[in-house]
Amino acid sequence: MGKKGKVTISQIAELLDVSSITVSRALANQPGVSDELRQTIIAKAKELGYKRCKSCQKASILLLIRHRYTADHSNFSQLVEGVQAEVHQKGSDLTIEFVEAEKQHQLILPNSLTKGQRFDGVILLGKFEDQYAHKVQQIVPNLVIINGGNDTLRCNYIYFNYSRIGYLAAEHLIKKGHTRIGYIGLDQSHSCEWKYYGMLSALAKHGMTVDDRFVLNSKDDLTGRLESLVTAGELPTAFICQSDRIALKLIKMLHEYQIAVPDQVSVIGSGNSEMSTISIPELTTFETNIPTVCQLAVATLFDQINGKVQVCRTIYVDAELVERDSVRDLSAKEAYAECTLDD
Repeated sequence: MGKKGKVTISQIAELLDVSSITVSRALANQPGVSDELRQTIIAKAKELGYKRCKSCQKASILLLIRHRYTADHSNFSQLVEGVQAEVHQKGSDLTIEFVEAEKQHQLILPNSLTKGQRFDGVILLGKFEDQYAHKVQQIVPNLVIINGGNDTLRCNYIYFNYSRIGYLAAEHLIKKGHTRIGYIGLDQSHSCEWKYYGMLSALAKHGMTVDDRFVLNSKDDLTGRLESLVTAGELPTAFICQSDRIALKLIKMLHEYQIAVPDQVSVIGSGNSEMSTISIPELTTFETNIPTVCQLAVATLFDQINGKVQVCRTIYVDAELVERDSVRDLSAKEAYAECTLDD
């Protein structure tokens, strides 16, 4: 372009023989520009070293939440508040909207999009069907999904590292001398499947397998089969649970059967929810690092909005074991018994 200087939208528009408003919409990923022209404009802006001015960096973000999470997800508010804080820290606006299951099944767009409100990016929180997410993405191309989706949609994903949680939970129990380990996952979701896979990997590493009777995958299993195991005196020595909520429900049920935790059965949860610290006994669980998940989700979305990344990313955030009182050390018990015999 001859002399060096700050590249403007008008200059890009002149070079491509389009209007300035078209360039502005393309760079902000707003509707009204064809995909082919949008990519041409983005490529030209990148070639020329165009940078959006600070006043142009304020974005409008839409957070869509699968409606049922408000009722049964112990860390729901932390996720919402974390995303909200990260967006506001960037000086941008956040609109929050819930999507009922019926609207998702019928592919009914959120009210804000139906009314024509424009957004620079969308974050989906929870399990959304890919067909629904794709419909949203057709209107707002920049899309990040937190803990949901089937990994078939071309977008960015942020997950808790569920597989590693299952693996580390089993490793912890094995080190504590447990060999009869069960699993309870009542929701058919990524978290349930991946935690179970991680658990199986750890068991296989130690030449162990899981007894199918100890895998409870439904509410009926948790009531009917658990009672059968108690009656037959065939409970495992420990259960890995999909979430803190399920772990606390299990502890309550075992108490009603007069089964002591952790003396007779050890329990591990996941989520490090507030209830995990006030239960009796206090629950051994996993801190899932929600602030990091929120920070990465928002940062990834803004990178996409600002054209810094073209390749979609899937990011897994590791969790950390929080050891409390709901797991018994059987190896210490055996060592004590051997010392007693020697004496």
